[in-house]
Order: sequence, then structure tokens, then C-alpha cells
Amino acid sequence: MIKVKINKILSIAFLFLIIVFSACREEELFDQSTVSTGNITTLSFSGNPMDLLKVTTRASDIKDENEKKINQLYIFFFGSDGEYLKGGYLTGYRDAPDDGGYYAPGQGVSLLKIDNQAFANKDLASKATVYAIANVDPVIFGRDRNGDGRPDGITNLSDLKNLVYAPENVSLGLPSGGMPMVGYKVIDLTKTETSTDDERRIDLTALMVRIDVNIQLDSEVEENNLPALTLVEWTAKNLSTKVPFSTLAVNTETGVDWEDSWTKSITTSMQRTIFNKNGQIAFTFYMYENMQNAEWKVDEGEKWADPSLAGEKGLYPDSIKDYQKQRYKPYLANKNAAAVELHGFYTTYNGATYEVRYTLYLGANHTDNFQVKRNHQYKNNITIKGLTSQNIETGEYTLDARVNIEEDDNEFYIAMLRERNHDAHFCVTPMDVYMFADKSTKNPTMEVILGEVPDNSETPVTVPDWIRMEKIKASDMEKGTVTESGFTAYDEGSNTGTHLATGTAWTAGNGKRAFFTKGLVTRTLSETGKRVTVDNSRDRVYFYIDENLSTTENRRVTVTLIYKENRKEIKRRTVVLEQVHLLPVNMRDGGTLYMEQYEEYLDHYDPLDEYFTEQVYTGLPWAEQNSDLHDFTIEELYRYSVLGIPGGPYDPPGQIFNDGHPYTSFIIFRSGQVLMTLNDKPRSAFEYCYNRNKRSDNGTIVSSYIPRRTAGLVGDRVYEEESNESKWFLPGIRQMEDALTQYYTVFGEFQDNYYWSASAGERENGSSGQSSVRARATKVLPDGSYANSGGGDGEGADHYAYELGNGGYALRTTSLRIRAFRVDTEPMDD
Repeated sequence: MIKVKINKILSIAFLFLIIVFSACREEELFDQSTVSTGNITTLSFSGNPMDLLKVTTRASDIKDENEKKINQLYIFFFGSDGEYLKGGYLTGYRDAPDDGGYYAPGQGVSLLKIDNQAFANKDLASKATVYAIANVDPVIFGRDRNGDGRPDGITNLSDLKNLVYAPENVSLGLPSGGMPMVGYKVIDLTKTETSTDDERRIDLTALMVRIDVNIQLDSEVEENNLPALTLVEWTAKNLSTKVPFSTLAVNTETGVDWEDSWTKSITTSMQRTIFNKNGQIAFTFYMYENMQNAEWKVDEGEKWADPSLAGEKGLYPDSIKDYQKQRYKPYLANKNAAAVELHGFYTTYNGATYEVRYTLYLGANHTDNFQVKRNHQYKNNITIKGLTSQNIETGEYTLDARVNIEEDDNEFYIAMLRERNHDAHFCVTPMDVYMFADKSTKNPTMEVILGEVPDNSETPVTVPDWIRMEKIKASDMEKGTVTESGFTAYDEGSNTGTHLATGTAWTAGNGKRAFFTKGLVTRTLSETGKRVTVDNSRDRVYFYIDENLSTTENRRVTVTLIYKENRKEIKRRTVVLEQVHLLPVNMRDGGTLYMEQYEEYLDHYDPLDEYFTEQVYTGLPWAEQNSDLHDFTIEELYRYSVLGIPGGPYDPPGQIFNDGHPYTSFIIFRSGQVLMTLNDKPRSAFEYCYNRNKRSDNGTIVSSYIPRRTAGLVGDRVYEEESNESKWFLPGIRQMEDALTQYYTVFGEFQDNYYWSASAGERENGSSGQSSVRARATKVLPDGSYANSGGGDGEGADHYAYELGNGGYALRTTSLRIRAFRVDTEPMDD
């Protein structure tokens, strides 16, 4: 903002009113220098810029000069009584009325001189309201039939404030006369040299809104230049055809007192194709203000988390993240909410094409705001990552509730969220198959075959030995059971059964095996899991993918889908699944450990996931509140004894630098976190890493520990490690630091986040011993060093406290990021 400068002149005969349009963007509107000549004072100024709202992020663009241009001004003067201000203060202008009150200067004029001594009543002029309107059709003010030089439709200030502007034509561009604007200010028109810097400036604000839409594709799964999106048209919906001069009161909706015909929609054709991570579709339009409130009530067809609860608690599942709430915004829209509907065709990476209608509700955020406010610019950046979910009530395939997708020349639809980014540990990925043909007349089926299958054949060339499948029938998915698919439901109390039954219809994780057991791929499903037949629409196929113990090579498998009607092949398609390799981490002690590549807890991988799942979270605590671990002194761990004497000790619990592997299994044992199914949310950072291990048929991992009393020689009580067959673990603090350093430039998240280590915290205020309530997290600092996480070393427990922003000495219940490590590349199967 440029400060206004006034060169004071002792004798001033005129007062200048500067009428300024506040533009839509945060740049300086005018470049005027301060000039003083004789008894004239010139003010330099900048306008009050239009607020810029980035509903999502996008770089700034050059402002349209026409948005800020004042083509024609209409200026009204009212006394403090609200009536026309009378006097000869405008007589210097040829077309001005003799008795003041109104003036329309020539085109482009934004500077007006008035005689500050020529008021009929100076008291009324000392608190005058100057009201300026720009770039509107003056017919709205009425004609001057009585010849007093003022429009007959405006008799006082109240008339002007209550005026509703309803232009004859409403389009998507700026009106031909320019951006309509209004502004007013109460000013002492009798003052001269004692005026403050800005009291003679009238800021005009736009009655319209600018909407910018930018669309791009950013799919993690791609083949050549696919996916692709072809936009054929877009529609601006619920455009207001009129706008009041005065801003609405808080929570008042546009059109509440108007007839139903005050909105319109305009469709624009646009034939444009963009490809994955290549190109963008962008367009801009203008509309008049449309302020609507969110409707926090359940309407027909909407799926709320708990309709019995009010507000956000009723609409959103507890586990939802803020950015995921955008899918629920249509549930809150009323019939007059402004929106943009995109109509196009989305082609997946493997060539399937679906007709798409995407509805973007406008407002100040992407979740629950529908207020498209005057004098604002809204930038909406739409990033399409794929067809990632479906509305299970209607069978429509949706990215979220804003998108409706209909099949176009496709007999089936494959709902699958993860194809390429499987991590090196074992993975379980579901695929739902939708078939649209009538079952009674066409009997649609699909053969799902592992491996590439030549044309005119159903026999794969080869079948890899690291992946197998299992089918869960649609009838089981509908009831939340597994028995009709031939499986036994897992019972937690007795630790019996093999598959997880959720008990609710069409629920994420239903039918998944309770545990990924040793030999699951190589023995249990070795023959039966090579091929499955989908008999009914919405049958589910689970892919069980074994560990990839390579440290250099990713691996791929082609899955062939053969769609048939009445046993005759109609179409075939392939899906390619890919699994990444382990990342080697060179330790400063000379050894090598291995790390996963993805933090899978951050994303959804089940098409049925309605964000109720416990599989997605932003991080985990070292120990949950009120668990056996959150306030617990961990015993020291020793290697196996020889002749009754404990072997050498591992790192002490408060300084677990390089012994994350033995301590992970031991802490799981001490905290009672031995069993965890594939649908459970980990109760600690340890359990997250530990559950990467394949298990025995009973869901356990072989390990055992013997308590020893040492008569105070090495502590009152220690534990001796008798066996530990686990492979995956939570790294020690030095191990995590080495990984953060080596892969700092590979993973952006390594540059900004703290990561848990297996180490408990040092004794408060000390440099040894152990805190029972804190643990150690670390991150790489910009200078290449690591965040301190010790107990304070005599300078107090707060010295490195995480919650104070001082370091990684964190309460165990704090939720932080995690990476799982593997101790070696030896297979875990028997």
C-alpha cells in the first residue's frame, strides 16, 4: 500500500474527492505521483484490492486490465440527514445540477473538485455521504423528468442503498460497460488542510466475482501418455441475474426475498484434451455475488456418517482428514448454490473410457462454504488422480460425491485404487468388478487370470510365484460375511477362523484374510489363486502380494481380464500391478538395513472406503494413551545367556541407537501387542512396523524372552532374548537418522517431519536412564544436523521438548510419522 502524501497549502478553495476502484488482486492499481501547483493538492493513492481466495493453490496470473477500469462514474451526495446535499458546490461543472446532490462526470474521470464553501447547510455537509457507482446502466436510477438534474428514482440515501441492480443481459464475461462497482464514505466536506490522508478517497468495490478454474491430471498409475481427459463442455450453474448495491447481512442468503427466477445457467462448449501430467485446461468467467449457507441436514440419497448427530459429527467419519471433506460438500449445497459442472470423457491408463460429470461447488473453501462474495477472485485448481471410489448406494463410480461417471461403451468397470505403488513388504489389494449386462439374459462373467494370456487363449504364458488371488462373493460383501465364499470368519476371542467378516454391507476390508501367513502365496494359494471367475457384479478379488526382497529391481505382473456373455468372450483387458524393491540404508557402524518406500497409512487403498476405515491416519503415537506402554519403564534387554550368565546387553532403552530390531519385538511382547489383524489400526509405532512381518497360522511371530534378576549387578530386573524370528522393526534413532540423511532428497516428507525411533526418552533433565512417558523422534535440520532428542543433560526436560518446538524429546502419546525397516533380505517363509 502506498502512503498518501498531502502537500499542505494555506489557502485552499477546492476539495478533491478521489474516486478509486478497488481491484480484484493485490497489486497497485494506479501509478500517480504527488504534484502540487498553486492552490491545488494532488493525492497519490492505491486502491483497496479485491480479496484473492485460493480454494486450492495456483500461481498468480496477470490481472485483466479491464477489471479495474472505470469507464463511467455516477456520484451522489447526501447530507447527514440522508437527503440530497444541497448547494452550489458542483457549479464548476457544466452538466452538474445547480443545487448539487448528483453528478456524472465524463468517461474515465476519477478526480472531482468541489467547492467546500458552497453548501446550503454546512452542518449537513460536515457528515456527508458520498456514494459512487461505476459502469452501470444509468437507467436503474430513473430518468430526470422534473429537470432538477438528479434521477427521479433516487430520492435519498436509503433509496440508493436498497437498490438492486438487474442488468438486461447476464453473460460469463465482463459487461460491455465494464466492471460494475459501488462505494461510499462519510466525509466532512467542509474541511480542507486539516483533513487526514485518506478521508477524501472513496474506494469502489466490484459487484461481480471472478472465477478461475484450472484442471490437470496427476495419476500415479500411467501408461505412455494415459490417463487422458477430454472436456467437451462446462456449465456455470446458478448464476445470479441481479445484485444488491449493499452487502448482505451476516448469514443472509442471496435471493431470499426474490422470486425463483433470479438464477440462470450457461453452458460453454470446449473441445480440449489433456494427458497425464501434461497440459492443463483453464478458463475464467465472471458472475454476480451469490451468497448461500450450508444446509446441515440429511437429504434423500445422502450418506452421512451418523444422521442422528448434528453438524460435522453427523456428516464426517471420525477418521477423515480435512482435504477429504471436499467429497461431502454437495450434501451441504442448497438448490441456489453456485457451481461449475464439467462434462467430459476420462480414459484410464489401460484404455477404458468413462463419461464424467464433475460438479464443483463454489465458495471460500472446498468443504462447506457456498458464499461467492462480491469483489473476490476464486481460484479453483482441480487435480484429477483417477476414478478412485464409488457411491455404493447408487452404483455410480465417483472420485468423490462431486463426480458422476457413467460407462461409455464399457460392459464392465474395475474399481481398484492401487496398481503400481505396492511397497516391498507384503501387500493386500482389493479389486471390485462391476458388470452391467442383465444377468438373466446375458449371464455376464469375467475370468481373472494372473499372467499375460495370448489372444484366443485362456492359458497364461507364465504365472509369477509372488502373487495370488482370492474371490469374495458379492453376496458375502452385501452382508458383511465370508461363509458363502467358503471361508470361516475370524473370531478374535478364540483366535480361530481365517477371514475377516465386518458384519456390515459393502464395507472396506470385508473378506480379507486376518493375517498374511507364511507360505500364503507359495503354498496355501499356490494353485487355487492363479485364476478366479467372477460370476456376479460386485464380486471382490483380493490380490495377495509377497515381499519383494530385491534391493534394486521392481517387479510387475499382468492380470488378464476376459469378459464374457453367455460364455462367449466379448472383450478382454489387462491390468498391470507393480511392486517396488527394498531401499538399502547404509549404517554408520558399517552394516546395511532396508527400508520401505511408502508410508501407506497416509492413503486409502480400498474402493469401498468411505473414510470410516482405521487403515488411514496421519501418524501414530509411540504408545497410545492409557495403554500398557504410554507410562512404562522398559527393562534392559540382553542377548541369550551362556551358562546362566546374561549375554552382552543391547542398547539401553533410553539410548536405542542401533538396536531397533531386537527392541521392537521385545516391546511388542511387553506391551501385549502380539496379535493384530490386517484390518486393525496399529496401537503404536512399534505395531505398525511389526505387522509388516508374515505370521504363523495362529497370527503370531515366534519370539520369546526370559526375565532375569541380577541382584543389582546390571539392574534389578532385565530380560534375555531367547528367540526373535521377526524381520520388520521400528528403527533405532541412529538408524532413522541415517535413512533420513541418505534419502533426504528422495522423499520430500523427510525434509519437514519428525519420525519416531524405537528409543525411549532419556531420563528427564539427564543424559542417561529412561523417561517412562517420553520417547525419541528425529528429523534432519536444514544445516544437515539432527534435531536433539535427549533428556536435557542438566538443562531441564523442556530443553529439547517436542511440544515446545525445541526438538524430538516427545511425549509417547504424540502422533508422528513412521518408516518400517527390515533387518535383512532373507525370506521369512518356513
